[in-house]
Amino acid sequence: MNRPDATHDPQHRDTRARRRPVATFVLIALAIGWPALTVPVVTGLPDVPFLLVLLFVALLGPALLVTRWADGPGAARRLLSRVLVWRFGLGRWAVVLLGMPALTLALAVASGTLGSPDGGWMVEAGWYLLNTLVIGALLANLWEETAWGGFAQTRLMARHGLAVGSLLTALPFAAIHVPMQFGSDKTWSQIWVGLLVLFATAPIYRYLLGMHLLDTRGSILAIGVQHAAWNAAGNLDAVDGEWQVVTAAVLLTVLVAAGRRVWHPESRPWGREAEKAAAATWTDGFSRRTGTTEQS
Repeated sequence: MNRPDATHDPQHRDTRARRRPVATFVLIALAIGWPALTVPVVTGLPDVPFLLVLLFVALLGPALLVTRWADGPGAARRLLSRVLVWRFGLGRWAVVLLGMPALTLALAVASGTLGSPDGGWMVEAGWYLLNTLVIGALLANLWEETAWGGFAQTRLMARHGLAVGSLLTALPFAAIHVPMQFGSDKTWSQIWVGLLVLFATAPIYRYLLGMHLLDTRGSILAIGVQHAAWNAAGNLDAVDGEWQVVTAAVLLTVLVAAGRRVWHPESRPWGREAEKAAAATWTDGFSRRTGTTEQS
């Protein structure tokens, strides 16, 4: 009798996912995501269908599937329920929704790169909110961050704490975006600069999202809106240049880190062991308590 291939054995698959869930997820995500993002670069086809493949087939689907394999029935539902954790204080909402555009505009003013938006400031504000809350968060970034923040970074922080967990998440997070740095109208110098900025800022940005996770008790909604706010701030019509939004992300990370030390520090997980313990609760039934609040 022929022995079944272990790699196709459901029990072997579940055991592998249970032992190395993040590695399993990353391998699947890159195997699907890299080809999906390469096709529009090579062929010139519209990139929207391939971005949807990235979001839902390469990221969200594998995150939910590996969660089910690793943690059993109900685990994927608990992961998704963290998208609904919204009660984390007006201060935190102001940071995730308004921090990036405020700092981006301030840098543009200071550097003399601020212009007047074509439709006026009310139209600019309306487009920003639409791009952040609907086009960005609701249609894309909530589901992207369910995979990266809710699944991968949560597990890595539960094992290694905030700093190391954020760094380890940043590496595949940046890697899957590499094909997007290539394009028919880009020079090699522009590509190399883009890759350098991508891999240099990814750890800082994941650290910012990791702090949000700790201070909102694992809210994927918070980090999804923050992700969308970065993208929308980078598309402000009034700002001439791209460096302002990157610098704003670094400044926001520094300000949030400083604020955690002076604003209700007793309510936050401090130290590696406390960070690990907090992150572990999000994969252990925390999302059934989505009504809890946090002063921030």
